[in-house]
Parts: sequence; structure tokens; C-alpha cells
Amino acid sequence: MWYFLSRGGPKKPTSLNLRASDSAPPLINPVIQRVDTLPQDSKTLNIIFNYNGHSWDAYEVLGVPAGANLVVVTEAYQSCIRRCEKDSIDFFETAYKAILDRKA
Repeated sequence: MWYFLSRGGPKKPTSLNLRASDSAPPLINPVIQRVDTLPQDSKTLNIIFNYNGHSWDAYEVLGVPAGANLVVVTEAYQSCIRRCEKDSIDFFETAYKAILDRKA
């Protein structure tokens, strides 16, 4: 009995104030630069494309290092086309076109 009386009675639940300002720092930097506003000497290495509702890295799909030149990319694309099933040709072609569009 002493235990229950010494606790001070039932505790009041914590109230949530939704109008309070957030004191935590933002998780993502709110200033996002577009690719065309970057300085001319900077390069973006990864080329991301969407296929079938998913995002893919074009260089990774073709199996070449990011930023590879067009000769290496073309050779990798042609070898992927030779090795793949007919269902996957469109996937590799989309990755190759994404690199060509960015490099041109």
C-alpha cells in the first residue's frame, strides 16, 4: 500500500504540441543545385534513368566505370546486347541512350 501512495498518484500523459517549432537540424540540405547551373569544370559522374518504374544507374547497368568515354560505353553496350535475352534488349538500349543524351 505504501508503494502506491508514494508514487504520487496517476501520471498525466505527455501532451504533443504540433505548433511548436522544430529545433532539430534539417536532414537534407534545402538548397539543391540543378545540373545546368553547376560550373563548367565540374562533372556529374552518374547518369540515372528510369525504366519500368525503377531508377537505374546507366553506367552500372552496362558494367563500366562511371564517367567512362563513349568508346568504352559503346563496346559494353554491344557486348550486353549480344549476351542478353531478347526481353532485356530494351533495358540496355535505354541505359545506352541515357548516356548518349547526356554526353552529346
